[in-house]
Amino acid sequence: MRFIRNLFIVLFSIVVVGLVRRPFDNRFVDSMQERNLLPPPISLDTREELGQTSLAIALGGLRPLVAAMLNIKAHTYWEQQDWYELEQGYKTIVALQPRVRYYWEIGSWHLYSNAYADYADKPGLSDGRRKLRQKEFFEKGTSFLQRGIDQNPQDWRLYYLLGSALSSNHRPQDLERAQECFAGGYARSGVPRLQRFSAYCLSRIPARKAEAWEAVRGIWTAGEHHRKPTTQTVFFALQSWAGKDDYSLEDIFGSSRKAAAQLPDYWFRQVEGFPMDGVAETLRVLCREFEVPRHLNPLLHPPEQVFEMNPLTGQAFGTHPMTGEPRTRTWRNIWMNRPRDDYLLHLRKKALVLNNP
Repeated sequence: MRFIRNLFIVLFSIVVVGLVRRPFDNRFVDSMQERNLLPPPISLDTREELGQTSLAIALGGLRPLVAAMLNIKAHTYWEQQDWYELEQGYKTIVALQPRVRYYWEIGSWHLYSNAYADYADKPGLSDGRRKLRQKEFFEKGTSFLQRGIDQNPQDWRLYYLLGSALSSNHRPQDLERAQECFAGGYARSGVPRLQRFSAYCLSRIPARKAEAWEAVRGIWTAGEHHRKPTTQTVFFALQSWAGKDDYSLEDIFGSSRKAAAQLPDYWFRQVEGFPMDGVAETLRVLCREFEVPRHLNPLLHPPEQVFEMNPLTGQAFGTHPMTGEPRTRTWRNIWMNRPRDDYLLHLRKKALVLNNP
């Protein structure tokens, strides 16, 4: 009888101590998870996906191993273009390893880029279903990245990845959301790259050019180490748009030759929506100054003019192996290859002549 009473007292004491400690233990666990020192618990859905063997391994403290194995399996889904299975696979992977950026990055990229491109020419689909699937997987990919940001708000690279996905001209654009993403990441991290890309997005939104001008001017006055090539060209175009002449061509680019070298690349980015104020006029002046041959002039044709034959060589681009239709190239595609290299070489030679009369 005394034994049973003592056993009851011991068990009761254990229960009471456990109840008293529970709030403290919960706060300690929450604190450890906030500091990325302890992973979150495995959800019921994830447990069902893992199966008994993998779940036992994961619960045994080997989450990285299980996640790595599932990542290899997801690679097989990519090869088979089984996008729904791949999506589910990466959902499980990030549930196991939510702090590993690589899994958020590669999983989202497969969805918003690879699956999107696959459905662009997947046989057996009507145009309506094709566009629906593309939209579906683009949104799945960007939503996946947004989940990564929500779980890792301190990781500025995830903000950069999502902003880049939303601002690319190869897929559906949402420049407003991309700008918010870059700006939000910069506010949290202070990383200059995010500040620059936020300003670039603003410059591509016609209604927000004034904001873009203020943003780029702020970056410009912060110092020379912030003046990247895109910053220089966007600053030049927005200064022209604002009707200002505070900085000369030499102040912005360092020399007229450097301006002549950088502005064509920027000119061909107008398909992305960048401001082009004053760019064509300045390029014409620079081409005359450096006596650029007509066939190397980047302004010879509109950037998006389509050709079935190279206008510089007269050679055809061949035919498509699947459809038999003639291949085409835009002037941008044509000029940005060999003509661009010859153009830059011409500038260097001409600059040497001008500097050594």
